Amino acid sequence: MVAKPGGYAGKILRVDLTNERLTDERMDEATLRKYIGGTALGVKILYDEVPGGIEWSDPGNRLVFATGVLTGTGAPGSSNFTVATKGPLTNFLSCSQANGFFGPRLKFAGYDAIVIQGAAKRWVYLYVHGGVAELRDAAHLVGKDTWETDEMLSKEIGEPQLSVSCIGPAGENLVKHAAIFCDRGHVCSSNGPGAVMGSKKLKAIAACGKSPVPINDTPTFKALVEDWWKQAHESLWGVLLDKGGTCGQYSLQAGVGMLPVKNYQTNIFPDHPKFSGESLRANYKLLKRTPCYACRLNHLHDMEFASGPHKGEVFEEPEYEALAAFSSMIANTDVDAALWLVHLNDRLGMDAKEQAALLGLAMECYEKGLITKEDTDGVELTWGNAQAVETMLHKTATRHGFGDILAEGVVRAAQRIGGDAPRFAVYTHKGNAPHVVDIRTNLASVAAVGLSDSGSIPAGIGDVGEYLPKVRASLFDPPRAISAEAAAKGKAIVSRRGVLTDSLGVCMFTSSWVRLETMCDAVSAVTGWDFSWREGAEVGERSLNLQRAFNLKHGYSRDHDSVSPRIKEAPRDGPAEGMSVASDWEKTVDCYYEAMGWDKEGKPLPETLKRLGLESVIQDLSVKGTGG
Repeated sequence: MVAKPGGYAGKILRVDLTNERLTDERMDEATLRKYIGGTALGVKILYDEVPGGIEWSDPGNRLVFATGVLTGTGAPGSSNFTVATKGPLTNFLSCSQANGFFGPRLKFAGYDAIVIQGAAKRWVYLYVHGGVAELRDAAHLVGKDTWETDEMLSKEIGEPQLSVSCIGPAGENLVKHAAIFCDRGHVCSSNGPGAVMGSKKLKAIAACGKSPVPINDTPTFKALVEDWWKQAHESLWGVLLDKGGTCGQYSLQAGVGMLPVKNYQTNIFPDHPKFSGESLRANYKLLKRTPCYACRLNHLHDMEFASGPHKGEVFEEPEYEALAAFSSMIANTDVDAALWLVHLNDRLGMDAKEQAALLGLAMECYEKGLITKEDTDGVELTWGNAQAVETMLHKTATRHGFGDILAEGVVRAAQRIGGDAPRFAVYTHKGNAPHVVDIRTNLASVAAVGLSDSGSIPAGIGDVGEYLPKVRASLFDPPRAISAEAAAKGKAIVSRRGVLTDSLGVCMFTSSWVRLETMCDAVSAVTGWDFSWREGAEVGERSLNLQRAFNLKHGYSRDHDSVSPRIKEAPRDGPAEGMSVASDWEKTVDCYYEAMGWDKEGKPLPETLKRLGLESVIQDLSVKGTGG
């Protein structure tokens, strides 16, 4: 066999939980180059192995942990890995990324990816180390939250360089928005991968190893890394993260009317300054920096409550979306309470995006009389009632009482509540909540959410070589951002870069606005290939088409490419009062399909698939009931 290219450990671990059988597999270089790793490789495996008709909780579903070609190399933010599966909220594709140390340590342990199938008869955890793997009993971990699980396995295994990916009580109880948490606060969150892990009775994966990632041309790579870092520090993310983490954007979102407030009922939140990242760092004790692998940005810290009921409790600096979920979205103005709710939600193991939409819906329904205290087990779900939210988080994670309704996700919860609840709810027609931003007046943002096939948005910010000339500027100009053509073409092009970024194994914060050519030159230096930015963009485009093909095989239609009535409403106040994307939505979908090389129903055209080397997919999609 030809020596593997640089950047890869050279093995994929297949875990058959039903039979508790572990086997090593190898992937040929041509496939690696075509799909790179991360999201693209995960989607490829799912497409090949999960046929239409397999439900998210079926043992036949796959749960794929995939590193990228740059993961663990020391490239800026090369801590990223993807979890890909068929998710429970949409019953379509789920692709989520996380950082921390788990991805590099999985590769240091000798594996580029783990493919998990079947379902165990008992609760187990997987331990991967030094090129081998073993399944161990996890009965003692059942019921433990994500932080407790991490701490217990770290002590049990006793390796100082150990990383743990695990689920909390929510995943064990098959909450449909359960997430997978690694290294405590790093989250694969979108579309319920934690519920899939729970359905397989896999509580955790622990990884450690000492095998370095091979690099073909070290001097060239090191020079590229320094140029990459220079670009990253000068980018908007570099500036924001240095001063206040991702919460550095909190007041910026408020200023342009994109901070979600009271379930999108208003755009005004006067208390936004005290939730800004700069304010948090000024008013809470910073214990230490906790950067991810290969990251120089001033992003994350351990922090401590200085007073109140949680005095002395250590928590992680929150990300913007989670903080917005437990503050403005539910009209909570108590910073301590919001920080505690973010911390609790993480430990219980749930996605903050879906939680934001669920709590916002429940509180609006409570306010308008669609539900009462009798429905909510005596909990008063009034706006800003942080104690009520804390109670409901526990109920949701354990599926107790009204929490069992919320555990089904925002779309099913709205249907169960009935009346006007589906009109109030914030969701995509696929069945999941969008990111925690009020996107209603920016058609580009609505398109990014409503047209995504992966259950989330690819990390696509920045140039795409020569493919994005005048379109890119219009996405940040409000009058033109509402244009159907600009929004659709922008998404079609930028998403190529986004999927590539998620496939390379680098963090969006260290790669956004970094030249695509720099990133692809780094791939060349690592692998020994002549990997151009055009080839990189094609990797992203190929995966986007395979993502759509996967969903079509599982019942997808044009109707799924839309968003809820609430998202199509015009804001009643704030900077964007009266603006709406509703009138241009169908035109946006048409323009997106055309830009992607798809037909009017959203199915990739044969010539598009041939150009991308996906000839086998043409036959699959020609079968009745799979998109045509």
